[in-house]
Parts: sequence; structure tokens; C-alpha cells
Amino acid sequence: MSNLVWFGALLIGILMGGPHTLREELQDAGIPLNSFSEGDLNQKVDSLSAVDDGIVYFVYILRNGGELTGKPHLVRYDTSKGALLRAEVKPADDDRCCGSPEGIDFVDDFLLLTFHINPSAASVVVLNGNLEAVKTLYGFGIDRIAPDQVVFTGSMVHFAPTHAERLNFVDLRIGKVSELYPSGNDPFRTKFIDEHRKRMPSQDVCRVGIEQGTDPCAPNMFDESVSFLGSDGNGGFAIAVDRDASHAPAKNQRPVSVLSEAALYLYVHGTKGWVYCQQKISDSESKSLNTSDDENLYPKVKDRCTPNLPVVPDSYN
Repeated sequence: MSNLVWFGALLIGILMGGPHTLREELQDAGIPLNSFSEGDLNQKVDSLSAVDDGIVYFVYILRNGGELTGKPHLVRYDTSKGALLRAEVKPADDDRCCGSPEGIDFVDDFLLLTFHINPSAASVVVLNGNLEAVKTLYGFGIDRIAPDQVVFTGSMVHFAPTHAERLNFVDLRIGKVSELYPSGNDPFRTKFIDEHRKRMPSQDVCRVGIEQGTDPCAPNMFDESVSFLGSDGNGGFAIAVDRDASHAPAKNQRPVSVLSEAALYLYVHGTKGWVYCQQKISDSESKSLNTSDDENLYPKVKDRCTPNLPVVPDSYN
């Protein structure tokens, strides 16, 4: 596999218009059919393909009616040599993997296959150059920050009153996952929690929200979205974070926002571990950063603050 990073790959989504046969999907991906049996080719599948440096990667799962069956299958086809390799993807945790394929990312010598769990969660099977599964991650939004190193958003419970995104880091060569955001010593976030505590609904409203599972009425629980802005390719990277706390003002009323803020964060890996800094930004700047066509905003924001706060575990997790 080439060292082309994931965003250099050409993704060809095939999850459109309902399940098609393996034959149809292989033809759409430009993969010859002579290595597949007629029985296989007539099977319905959910699939996805991507091209990296002239090599087509095609992942699929068989579908029986409304259910997926069996393990994922991977096809690697070298268009220049006409060489085709088939492999069964064998994740370490079968109970949590795998739904429909949702993403194919190329990170140096690793291939990352993302599979659906729910709209707020996914599993990512990490394959080495021999197409062997070496690690399963639980999250989505893979972004390369250094050779063989990525950050991603951790999976969340979908049917929950709040969705607080967490940013995880993993060195694919080692496999250990660590959480970078939020950090337990974040002064902006701590102040946001303290201010949120002052804006809790009445006890009666909270009691109903807690009983119905629609509002935890906890100062440290609110919506947080983390947007990756870019990297220097050597471990330094930037994110934008939007926080919003919402509550029903009275019984039987819809929640409304009671507190919100946005902030820019810069991270680097120092001699003693990860350090970060943050700067508050306006909602309009956050929106502008999140909707920018620039694939890498790090050079534009890297001098906004100097990372000097060590990342420490969040005591609320």
C-alpha cells in the first residue's frame, strides 16, 4: 500500500439505491468477475470501494433479506498488474462489528475499514499491509496527524439526551487508544460547567426530564461537537469545539439553548506527552471554520495560542 494519506484516496460510495448484487457492485468498481462463483455474484451485498494509487479496495458484507450475514470480505485489485486478492476480514470483537461499510481510509501502511453501528457510533477495523486485522477502534471520523497516527471521534450512545463528542488518539503501530479531548484541566470547559450549573431548570422540570430520560439535569452533561481542522503532519493539529446546553423551560415544553460557546484548540506532542491550548472564538468564526473548503486549516490557526497545558484525564468520564 502506498503512503498516500487517507484524504488522497478516491472514495466511491456504493451504498445507494438499496442493496445490489455482488456482480453489479464489482462491475461498478471495475473489478473482474472471474474469481467469483455464480452463487457469490448473485448474492445481495452492502459494499463500498476506494482507489489508492491504482489499487481498488472493495469491502462487502452479504445481505439476506433485511439482515447482514457473516464477516466482511475485502477485495484488493491492482489495475496495472491485473492481480486480485480476496480476504475475509476477521475483527477481534465480532459482537460489536460489523454493520454496513461506511468508510475506507488509507493511513501510511494501514488500511482502516469503518462499519456502521448506529448514527452516533461505528467500528473501525485496522488492517496491516498483509490485510490482517490488528486492531478494532470504536468511533468515526479518522484524521491522520502524523505517520501511522490518527485521531477520531469516539462512539456514543445514539438514543441519549445529550451527545458529547470525545476526541481519541491512537498510534496504529502500538494500538493503545487515549483520549485527548476533553482534558480534565480545561479552564474554558470548567467555567462552562460552572455557569451551566447556575442555569439548571426547576426541580420539578428536572424530575420529569430524568424520569423520561430526556434531560439528565447534570451540569457536566451537554452537547459537544468536535471538528478537526487540520494538522502539520508531525503530530500538531487543531480542532474547533462547539458546546451547547439545552433544557425545557417548563414541563411539556421543548428544550431550548440556555448556554453555548465555541473554542479553538491546538495540540502538540511534547517530550512529556500531549499538551494543548485554547482560544474562545465566535459562533460565526466556528461556522466559517467548519464550512471552509480548505482541507487543512492548521497553517492558518497554528499561531493563535501556544500549547502548554498537559492533557489529563477528564474526571467526569
